[in-house]
Amino acid sequence: FRLVLSPATNAHISKTGIETIMAETCYPMKVSHGHIKELIGKTRYLFLPSIITMPTPEPSEVGYFCPMVQSNSYIVRMALGIDPSSILSPVIHFKYDLDTIALEISEQIQSKLGVRKAEIKKALYYAMDKQNQFSSELYRKGRKILEDQDPDEPIVIVTGRPYNLYDERLNLRLGQNLSKIGIAALPMDFIDVSSVDLSDFPSMYWGFGAQILRTARFVMERPNYFSLHLTNFGCGPDSFIEHFYKHIMGDRAYLILELDEHSAVAGVMTRLEAYKNVIENTMRKSRSDLKVDLRVVN
Repeated sequence: FRLVLSPATNAHISKTGIETIMAETCYPMKVSHGHIKELIGKTRYLFLPSIITMPTPEPSEVGYFCPMVQSNSYIVRMALGIDPSSILSPVIHFKYDLDTIALEISEQIQSKLGVRKAEIKKALYYAMDKQNQFSSELYRKGRKILEDQDPDEPIVIVTGRPYNLYDERLNLRLGQNLSKIGIAALPMDFIDVSSVDLSDFPSMYWGFGAQILRTARFVMERPNYFSLHLTNFGCGPDSFIEHFYKHIMGDRAYLILELDEHSAVAGVMTRLEAYKNVIENTMRKSRSDLKVDLRVVN
């Protein structure tokens, strides 16, 4: 099969998505419409899976994706008037074991693609192996970065969903802008937080929500770590998650950046620079308190 990808998010894709979406949603949903419209006519099939769940560290966790992610293939089909016969939209539960996922996918798209179930299963196993290798490499690099980090210097762990964290149009080049003002930062996907205890949130519904909260707890265990949460105006799951996130962070300085299509770099830079000042003041106070404690002990 020949794979066709949409280009990186740009002004045209963003504008197209905003103009074609049929209801007010978060910015990433609007952008997804622009990406899909960009691909219409360039490929025989559009692969628009309905992904329901993600793998979870604990069997008791359900790991659901946002309802917008789950239903996007249906929403965009209606908004853009796409012929259903040109769409591959299998319902996928990544929380299931691989054999079940392979069966789930093959039952929905096998006839359209004209391939055997065994071929789909083989492709799925290959893809998941590559994904696991990629995740392991991210964790390895993340461990190295954190091990090399001076314990007297702060580092900011950035939480959020991947379509925000790694799309420079959606996050207004957040990584570059943090670096520009001298803040060391690391996205949450570089840290394996699967062993972090989240048992005091037993009914956590959202997969990414659980990862965000585990990362916040990971940050709180280290005095020179700080957290920046990237979200969007109109994000339903985050409207719940942020209460728990704030509870975990307690008195530790954190920043929540809520972006949409109206956000501008200048406003973001003002927030980042203010957060940097808060972090530096917090670190200075910690050093001062440590000196006082040492004097008392001596």
